[in-house]
Parts: sequence; structure tokens; C-alpha cells
Amino acid sequence: MLSVVIITHNEQDWIENCLRSVKPIADEIIVVDDGSTDRTTEICKSLGAKIFHHDWEGFSKQKNFALTKAHGDWIFFLDGDERISKELASEIKKIISNSEEIGTYSIPRQNIILGKKVRYGGWWPDYVVRLVNKKNIVGWTGNLHEQLKTATSPNRLNGALYHLTHRGITWMLTKSIIYTKVEAKLRFEADHPKVVWWRLFRVMGSEFFDRLVLKSGWRDGMVGVIEAISQAFNMFLIYVHLWEMQQGETMENKYKNIDKKLSQDGF
Repeated sequence: MLSVVIITHNEQDWIENCLRSVKPIADEIIVVDDGSTDRTTEICKSLGAKIFHHDWEGFSKQKNFALTKAHGDWIFFLDGDERISKELASEIKKIISNSEEIGTYSIPRQNIILGKKVRYGGWWPDYVVRLVNKKNIVGWTGNLHEQLKTATSPNRLNGALYHLTHRGITWMLTKSIIYTKVEAKLRFEADHPKVVWWRLFRVMGSEFFDRLVLKSGWRDGMVGVIEAISQAFNMFLIYVHLWEMQQGETMENKYKNIDKKLSQDGF
């Protein structure tokens, strides 16, 4: 029995095709929603998914909660903006039909960035552990780049998992604002060394060179160049957020104190 597990939040534009792609091989679909205000849960119910509400506590905790609701011997983890290929579906069906198989599998994820299937810059094959026999699951860990810990090392499948990500520059900037602050907080909590001005140039330059040159991002053309710059900019934001955290006073409080002093001194 295969349980497909999905966590959602306002995915009404993407969730239907996600569910349709996996429905032919799923014995049950578990959707854990953290309070969508659009038609996400309505669409999921119409396609036969089991819906559970769980307040947001982070990616790992959402997925670990979902595991408690899944009844399958096999678990397949999927995001709302992902779809499985026919080749992958065939491989999964073959694996779960073998009663003696209790393994763990990683899947090559084909990232579609700015409308293009990118092949370079570190984006392909982008293996992710998603299919696992329940006996092997230790649990999800991590607050941002969550990882599925398993009792056995994963084998690799060949069929692709399509990822409809980086859907325009506005989308990318919005995500950057959210996730770079979380990444900075993790580094701050790990007592990262003090951020000095030259580190900003180093981390941006290293990321840009790695994506564009070492990982041949230039071979994806304009999209590859834009993505390399975007990733370098993300590193800039991470370290600026970190620098702010290391100041010991929030910018909001700092400006309130400046405003107070200005009013005391007279305008």
C-alpha cells in the first residue's frame, strides 16, 4: 500500500495537477494543511484526498505529523508544485509490488526555472529522498532545508520528478525575503562569526562563480545567468540579515530611539 503525503498552504493553482499526477498509483493521499484561505482543501477533497489540519510549526514537524496519519507500508512525499513523470510512476509501482522490498529511494528532480528545464548550475539531477518503506523512516529533521532521515541508505531511481519552481522574478524575490531570514537565523543561532564588509563580496562572488562557472550554469543561457545572480543575491540577503541580528538591537528599535532623540533635541 502506498501513501502519498503532501503538506499545503494556499496551493489552489497547483494542487489539482499534483494530485492527478500521483492518483493512479496512490492507495491513499494524505494532505496536511496549515490553514489555507483559498480553495486548496476543497480541491483536495474533490479528488479523494484525506485532509488534516495542523498549525504551522516548520516543514519537518508538518511532515512528521503527516506520517502519523499515513497507513501505507510505503510513503511517497510530494510538494504541491511537483508532478511525477510516467517513468517515475512505473518505477514506483514496480517497487511497491515487490513484497520483499523494504528500501529507501532518492529521485532525480527536474527543476523548471523561469519556464525552462534547467540542466546545469547544480539544479539537475537534484536527487531528493522521497520514496521510503515505513520501516526505514527515522523522521524529518531541519527547519528550512529539511532532510528525511532513514535507517538505510537510498538507492536511486531514474524517472523524473518535475518541480515547477522559480515562477517569475516576483515569486523569486518574495521567497528570498522569507527564506533568507530563516537561513540567517539558523546561522545566528549557530554562533556564526561576526559579519564584516568584505565577507559580503566573498559569499556573493563564491556563490556566483560556483553556480555559473563550476557548475556550468552559463550553459542554460539567460535563465542560467539570471539564476546564478539570484543565488548570489540570496547569499547577500542572508548575510545582511545575519549582520542585523548580530547588532544586538533590531532596526525598528534603533529607529525608534533615533526618532525619540530627534524629538527631544527639537526639529
